[in-house]
Amino acid sequence: MHSHRSPISRLDQIHQILDKAYQHHGGTLLVDGLSGMGKTYFLRQLAAEAHQHNHWSVTFVNADRIENGEPYSFIERFLAAGIAPDWEFEPDIQQKPIVVARDCIRRLMKTLPTQDSGHIIIIDDAQWIDPESIRVLRHMIPRFNRRKVLIACGARTPHGPSSLGQFLLDFSAGPQDKHIALEPLTADDIRGLAFARFGVSISTSNATKLQELSGGSFLGVDAIFNQVTEEEVEKLHTTWNIPIRNVDVKNPLLRQYADLSQAARLTAHIVCVAEHEISPEILRTALARLDIAAGTAEALRSGIIRESDFGRSIVPSHDLVAAAMRETVDPVFARRIHQVLADLTDGFRSIRHLLKGSETWRPQLKEQVATYLAQATDHLLYANASEILRMALKLVNQPAERQQLITELVLINIRAKTGYQCLDLLPEIEAMPHSILGEFMAVMLRVYLVEEQFPHQRVQAILAAPATTPDEMAIQAFLSFMMVMMTMRSPDRTGLLQLIPMAQQLLARGPDHPEELIDQRLSWMVTPQETTLLLECYKIVQWHLNGDIETTDQVLPDLIQRVAILDDSPAKIDCLVPLAGAAMATGDAVLAQELSAKAVGLLERVPGDPWAAATPRIILAHCHILFGNYTSATRILDDLEEVSHEALDLESRLTAAALRAIIDVVTGGQHYEQYLSHATRSAELHWEHYGRDLNVMAQLEIARTQQDYTDVVASASRPELATFANTQRGYLTYKAHALISLKQLDKARALVNQLRSERGSTWFEYWGSLDWLEARIAGAFGDVENATAHFIAALAQRSFPLPHALTSVDYGELLLSSGQAQQAEAVLRKAVATLKEIGAQAYLASAQDLLHRAAQTTRDMTSQVLTTMTDREQEVAALLADGHSNRAIADRLVISESTARFHVSNILRKLQLNSRAEVPQFLQQLSPQETSGPSRKKNH
Repeated sequence: MHSHRSPISRLDQIHQILDKAYQHHGGTLLVDGLSGMGKTYFLRQLAAEAHQHNHWSVTFVNADRIENGEPYSFIERFLAAGIAPDWEFEPDIQQKPIVVARDCIRRLMKTLPTQDSGHIIIIDDAQWIDPESIRVLRHMIPRFNRRKVLIACGARTPHGPSSLGQFLLDFSAGPQDKHIALEPLTADDIRGLAFARFGVSISTSNATKLQELSGGSFLGVDAIFNQVTEEEVEKLHTTWNIPIRNVDVKNPLLRQYADLSQAARLTAHIVCVAEHEISPEILRTALARLDIAAGTAEALRSGIIRESDFGRSIVPSHDLVAAAMRETVDPVFARRIHQVLADLTDGFRSIRHLLKGSETWRPQLKEQVATYLAQATDHLLYANASEILRMALKLVNQPAERQQLITELVLINIRAKTGYQCLDLLPEIEAMPHSILGEFMAVMLRVYLVEEQFPHQRVQAILAAPATTPDEMAIQAFLSFMMVMMTMRSPDRTGLLQLIPMAQQLLARGPDHPEELIDQRLSWMVTPQETTLLLECYKIVQWHLNGDIETTDQVLPDLIQRVAILDDSPAKIDCLVPLAGAAMATGDAVLAQELSAKAVGLLERVPGDPWAAATPRIILAHCHILFGNYTSATRILDDLEEVSHEALDLESRLTAAALRAIIDVVTGGQHYEQYLSHATRSAELHWEHYGRDLNVMAQLEIARTQQDYTDVVASASRPELATFANTQRGYLTYKAHALISLKQLDKARALVNQLRSERGSTWFEYWGSLDWLEARIAGAFGDVENATAHFIAALAQRSFPLPHALTSVDYGELLLSSGQAQQAEAVLRKAVATLKEIGAQAYLASAQDLLHRAAQTTRDMTSQVLTTMTDREQEVAALLADGHSNRAIADRLVISESTARFHVSNILRKLQLNSRAEVPQFLQQLSPQETSGPSRKKNH
């Protein structure tokens, strides 16, 4: 009777989850769903079951909603929960998340479980984790969740794009990674729960009524079930329906609430209304100021509230409890609580309580909010500032005041490059009296409406309007830059090279220094020198997209020098990105790697985010893949996960999936199809972003490893590929090889001729050289001499290990088929060594098989040669293998030195060797029975 979505059936999975986690040395578990679906209940059952297994220890840590805007607050809580209790971690907004993560990892590695034990880290209410802590956890989890650590996370849905829940959804890939979605219960689910609970069924109509009243909440249904008496249960088999009463109490954790004394209730109210940890001292003071008798001990015993941080603070037992309790608090009393707590706390918490305790927007409150906002923005606490402004907006109805607060909120988010968080305010902004500032805000928010076209005509109207103040000129200059950037992110790039000089002119006409502005909230956008140089870098993108590689090559060195002298800043990162892309487009992957590595290094150091926060890591990971550094590429893509859901260059999420698919299939992974299914959605993006064809390259790599050459040709012949500009057309390399493998040599020859004419302009040899292709065609026609010459030329190009190794494999196969087994063996040994070194497991087995064939053929041929040698020559060969000189051989065999020299010459001729130094290695390659004849024995 149980639905597959029933929480009961999911609880039965706990044993399986623990067993798999232990078997696979760790893993991840995401339990998510709407509020009240039973996530905490499930996680606590997991903890209870784990405690019964001697090989599991458990750490349980909750996120706190009130700390969501405090950078690294959860990491501080996480470490204090017992992960690293001796580390006095001091949060610092200036710290980069990756730096904090690496420090955490170093410390955690020292406390990892022993050989026979494991550790479960349970994180509940993950939806409240602050963004900086999420970035740290994103970096940490992949690096220790396979070290006998199970990360179990409970989170509400829907997940935010940058949340830990969304990260775990995307991260979940292996059998040790589990996702349990606690969806709202259906009527059938509720019937199953009733049967499991009471041993009898209930009617569908009764279950449907329960579903409507509870909203499908597991906790709500459970609360109703808890109210059914034993007598009523005994009669269910004759009535079929469960009595429904007190349906407003849907949280089973509040059952103790009705039995609390007035003092204990009010104490619990204070703790739950606070929405953050409060110390016992603050709680006592608040109780005294509110004239409430002490009820803390009783409230703690009831389980409504609990101690945290070794008794140094008091919190609700669960966020659901706090939410339910807040619903029971009289609004007037709730405001009194906030007013008292505003006086007992400071900073963000104080101003938040001040706003919660207010009914009107007063001049004094306005001044206090303004003071806090100035402090928050000075310290880059944009999330806290945004929350305070959101709360203030709830108090303000007067249009002018409301407009001012909305302006503050939107400008803060534009500065933080999080304008997507203010899209709900767009209608109010559009309704404001017309001004250049209002138009600026509306346009900047529409940047984040990816499904809509950028309002170019609207921006043109703003630029054409007369600017009478430095502020208006700064806005016009910045919007002209944005118009260039958004044109680059559109299907139609025509006229872009004309837009760039116009933007540069507006920048030159605008203010040179932030101090010239009247409104200092706009000061961050006054960077005319950096922005002008960035526009020059954008020009080079258009040149190489238009196929003008010669101009790109000429201008690139000068731009690199000019960018190098910029101060480290987000603008410098934005400049490095198009230069790295241009380097790749001109065939210089080494330079592309160098430039993108510099950009990534700056990302980890400089405060603030560039517009292209994700692309530097995409380029760098791509370079590492080309150079065979798959582990490094994976690490970079792991780091990318921290920003890809927040960055404007959102296409990086898809290109990253394509790169992961390539890495996974080459290295013998099992999840490349999953990555590819995500990557193929990049076809829905119609602008020329970096790596636009990487999803196709991933498909081709998968098909090639599966030797599905027909699919390679089909995928590389898709019509839309001809419309791509941001591509080095590596798919044509795959296609040419597939045509050769399919024996379609005329088509292969025509394509290779085309590639020869396009080499260095629109086609580059990152995925294999032209000589490799020529060698294979010549070999297919039986022209061994010409094929050999091309293979030797191809193998002289060593920049890209995988194509080089595969070239060696093909060359070894040619040599073997032409009777040159010994030479084939030497070439194939190098190929196998390279494939092992870079971890290209997908190609290793076939290369090893070919090497085995070559080695066996060599042994067979050599064995035949040995049978033609005289007994004396075999004796001499054995002494040669032991490193003896001609004189030593003569003395040992009692012959003249000239006779020894004669035998040595005959041996070298018969074995087709060039020097005596090759004899030991040659004989060692023979099987033991071939080198242990009588003549060999009598020399020892």
